[in-house]
Amino acid sequence: MVIQISPESEATIRELVSRWGYDDEEAVVAEALRVLVERDTLERLRALIAVGDEQAARGELVPWTPDFMDRLMREADEDERLGRPLRDEVLP
Repeated sequence: MVIQISPESEATIRELVSRWGYDDEEAVVAEALRVLVERDTLERLRALIAVGDEQAARGELVPWTPDFMDRLMREADEDERLGRPLRDEVLP
């Protein structure tokens, strides 16, 4: 892929290489992309936490017990066995 960037962005990237010790311009872009993906993940997790907070406020809670954990593990194993995709928010 070839992209064209503005002279201002190019200067910023070169400055970051120099100031922060990145190996090259590509390393700066790779880090920027990693940070954007991380930010997106955090925004999705915050939205899920907000949903959980709303459910808790309505009293829609499930007690966390060893039996509940066992059931979740069995369901996850079954989903994996059947080739069902796991949601991103439940992956480590």
